[in-house]
Amino acid sequence: MPINAGYEYFNAEKAYIDAKTPEEKITALEELIRKAPKHKGSENLLSELKTRLKKLKEKSERVRKMGGGKKGVKKEGFQVVLVGLANSGKSSLLAVLTNAQPAVSPYPFSTLEPALGTMDYEGVRAQIVDLPSVGHGNFDAGVVNTADCILLVLERIEDVEELASILSRAPSKRIMALTKLDLLSPDEHRKLDARCRSRRFDYVLVSSVSGEGVVALKRRIFEMMKVIRVYTKEPGKPPAVLPVVLPIGSSVKDVAESIRNGFYLTVRESRVTGPSAKFANQKAGLAHELKDMDVVEFHTR
Repeated sequence: MPINAGYEYFNAEKAYIDAKTPEEKITALEELIRKAPKHKGSENLLSELKTRLKKLKEKSERVRKMGGGKKGVKKEGFQVVLVGLANSGKSSLLAVLTNAQPAVSPYPFSTLEPALGTMDYEGVRAQIVDLPSVGHGNFDAGVVNTADCILLVLERIEDVEELASILSRAPSKRIMALTKLDLLSPDEHRKLDARCRSRRFDYVLVSSVSGEGVVALKRRIFEMMKVIRVYTKEPGKPPAVLPVVLPIGSSVKDVAESIRNGFYLTVRESRVTGPSAKFANQKAGLAHELKDMDVVEFHTR
């Protein structure tokens, strides 16, 4: 028992004990560490809690790489999970965002198992998972808690309150997708947009029928990924059609290594054209930090 621990610590400890899934335990344990007293007498306690957290995260990462989720959802790359109430338009949204062709029905709970699709935005791919609606027996909170991004699919702005408790343990970034925009009058559209802005939501108004807002939603998901697209180029040839996708902050050396391990050792000179360059075909060292849509040309020995 910690020395001089307050009620906040004991509440956090209870939440940790009550946690069921590894993801819930990680979130609860992180909160427990934040609430633990910070003084010399609690050093051993904090050390033990941090060691426990490290082991939980390592175990969770191993499970996630194998494919998390009790419904057999194998995580591939950046994963976005659609979460919403019955008839919120999740299946229709999955169809317009990806290559998937889910069954779309006006009846509630038509999605019985997770449906997967791949979103392609200008050469960058993301896995989109449409879970059964909140309230359905097959809704899997484990998938939600390990996703990289949660897309809240809402027919009404008020529905976000109903989903709050479901997402209380999910650490992922979130975007709100207000659907069925085609059913709103211009005045209703304007008022909904104003309400979302006044509440400072991260949102996109979208219609799966008319297609309005679909590109904007894809762009917002791409921004959540925190990656850049870099096109490689051989001297005297046009840039590659498909980009190399790397984390923001990546360098010329990182691009070279994406081509082949140790490739940077053969580079005699590199030139960059694009947002990170002061001018076209600028000479750049291996440490040069790149930006989205840069083109890198390598000259080897």
